[in-house]
Amino acid sequence: MESRRAARTFLYVLFALFVISTAFTKFNPIDALLAQGEFWNFIFTDFIPPRIQRLGALFTAVKQTLYMAIGATGVSAVLSLILGFLGTPAICRFRLVGALVRGFASLLRNIPVLVWAFILVAAFGIGTAVGVVSLVISTVGELTRYFIETLDEIAGENIEALEATGAGMLPVITQAIVPAAMPSFIAWFLYCLELNIRASTILGMVGAGGIGLLMTGYIKQYNYGAASTAIIAVAAIIIGANLLTDYLRRVIL
Repeated sequence: MESRRAARTFLYVLFALFVISTAFTKFNPIDALLAQGEFWNFIFTDFIPPRIQRLGALFTAVKQTLYMAIGATGVSAVLSLILGFLGTPAICRFRLVGALVRGFASLLRNIPVLVWAFILVAAFGIGTAVGVVSLVISTVGELTRYFIETLDEIAGENIEALEATGAGMLPVITQAIVPAAMPSFIAWFLYCLELNIRASTILGMVGAGGIGLLMTGYIKQYNYGAASTAIIAVAAIIIGANLLTDYLRRVIL
């Protein structure tokens, strides 16, 4: 009975928040439904059928997007592994260092990657290097948190057991903690790689290079047929990344 009452209360609160939000943003769901005709007319008139233009530029943009994501995730994994060990109390006995690492990772991960891209594009200009750095900053925050949580779960019991036999910290880390944590490390790496492939397509739209930059250029030129081809390429990249990471999880893990 209490669960039903809680569910009804939740639905009432959710409905009230929806009404308040639509009133505040002046969003009218009915108007949105009535405007569907114009939207679909635009899609089928301007965006469809796709037109392939500058095929070489499209392939180059796709490669840039993949290189950005793979490179950024690889660099982030190395940096996050170091920070993860420093942020784990069972391994790094200096509490201040651990607190600083955790706070630093929290700061990085709570600022969206698009914000970092805007800042870096304004500072250094358009380019794929800006996209890579933006992804690295954001991913280091994410992976550091995941690695710290993994190490916290594994380190305590292993360290106590091996230190009782007289083993030093370095052998404990290399022979016990890292092998036990490696499956989780790989899983989180593949997860962030998948996220970064998606994010890298969006970063290009703010000037960070890749397929997003090419797509934005087509839209600004009102070349919607070529833009739809770029959108299809983005969808293919993301679907391919999902299939690849799922396959690697099954094979490796």
